[in-house]
Amino acid sequence: MFPALERLGVSWEAVVVDDGSVDKTAAAAAALAAARSNIFVVSLRPGRGLGGALRAGFSAARGEWIATLDADLTFRPEALKDMLDAARACGAELVAGSPYLRSGDLEAVPWARTLPSLMMNALYRGLFGMRLTAYTPILRLYRAARLRELPLSCEGFEINAEIAARGLLDGWRVAEVPAALGTRSVGASKLGRGKELARHLSLIARLLGPWEKPSAASGGLLGLARKEK
Repeated sequence: MFPALERLGVSWEAVVVDDGSVDKTAAAAAALAAARSNIFVVSLRPGRGLGGALRAGFSAARGEWIATLDADLTFRPEALKDMLDAARACGAELVAGSPYLRSGDLEAVPWARTLPSLMMNALYRGLFGMRLTAYTPILRLYRAARLRELPLSCEGFEINAEIAARGLLDGWRVAEVPAALGTRSVGASKLGRGKELARHLSLIARLLGPWEKPSAASGGLLGLARKEK
């Protein structure tokens, strides 16, 4: 990951969020932070889920831009350069890395995982706008100041859709770049499809409901925060 970050041409830091791990993740993250001055670790005990981990990471990040991606690198960090270029070119406040824009970018993903994702993203597009194809994937680049204005509350994987939908409702400028989605070489997914579907439906009800009111934003998981030179 680090060579891809060095090629961005900006100063950067990486915030690694250890969300209540019970394996050797905490020790590995601590060793990495000890070896590099621009790596920071946030440990959550007990774990708070992807949503809570992202918000903790957002709070810890210090750069003008914040990028998010999974530690298993199923999205490649090389895509971040295209995302940063797109943000500069069009003044976007959110740039999504989308596996739905280019033929072949989902070839490595089993159909049983692809179909529910396609359906959920189609639902979000129908409800919140066609400017994004990728509401649920984590690969994103955000303007930090605007991100922190959002009243985020989700605890699970639906946090990515919450950010995108709230940003669009707030009139954010958004852009997308193609990004291939791969499969993990180690570990196992913690996503439970039934539970996540229920969370997405609950989120949609809140976003569209008359009781939805703005409030102060909480702040972020694995994040890459970068500051312009």
